[in-house]
Amino acid sequence: MASSLTQLKNYKIRPKKKLGQNFLVDDKVLEEIIALYDLKKDEVVVEIGAGLGALTTRLAPRVRKVLAIEIDKALVRLLNDEIVKDKNVEVITQDVLLFDFPGVAKLHGSKLKVLGNIPYSISAPLLFKLLEYKNSLSMAILMFQKEVADRIVANPGTKDYGVLSVFSQISAAVSKELLIPRYSFYPQPKVDSAVVRFVFSESFIMGIKDERIFKSVVRASFAQRRKTLKNTLKNTLNLGMLFSDVLNTVKACGIDPGRRGETLSLEEFRDLSNSLAELQSY
Repeated sequence: MASSLTQLKNYKIRPKKKLGQNFLVDDKVLEEIIALYDLKKDEVVVEIGAGLGALTTRLAPRVRKVLAIEIDKALVRLLNDEIVKDKNVEVITQDVLLFDFPGVAKLHGSKLKVLGNIPYSISAPLLFKLLEYKNSLSMAILMFQKEVADRIVANPGTKDYGVLSVFSQISAAVSKELLIPRYSFYPQPKVDSAVVRFVFSESFIMGIKDERIFKSVVRASFAQRRKTLKNTLKNTLNLGMLFSDVLNTVKACGIDPGRRGETLSLEEFRDLSNSLAELQSY
């Protein structure tokens, strides 16, 4: 940690709160994260938020290519000048929300592995982006604030279960792997973090016929959490069909319209969206 702080001082860099910069400086945790990856020499890894290069330098000897994304130009200069020595590391100055994951996977001829400590402010939009590009990824190991990680892995019927849970679990095998205490970071944040592993597989996608309808149904079901499915779908679902037909489809799937969206399983969301997709196609 001392050398990292010295580098920050020498380059007159202060962690930027607006970018959610909390650098992981615990060597033990860094090695535990790398161990989760099952890295192979022919793989390409995208690192989100290279920061001080603590993970970058550990990844480089283990893989074919590391694409280290960092939006902070001061940190990019530090990485290029002092930290990154391996020729297979490319530091990219870019907002990760604009990164072309499918294009990069195609360029390198293989699916990508993704690693990153995700700032709270972009947790949901970045996760939705990665899930959208799931066919270009093989695995992601992501650090989130613990409350976000809890939402991702939550089970039906719990307070944390919601859109993040359904979209994540319908797209990948998801597991919470490590709890990282706040003192493992510099500067120390106010909350603990957790590492979530996503293993993507085309065979894992659970037979969804129309992703647009599936996403619409899920979002509508959680739009008004305290209301029943009957009421929240009536108020928020817009698929261009009669609500009476939607309600009959809910019942035909064996789902009580008096239930709340948070009680539906992944399979029930899939069956309902597939039935609505079939109805819309007539």
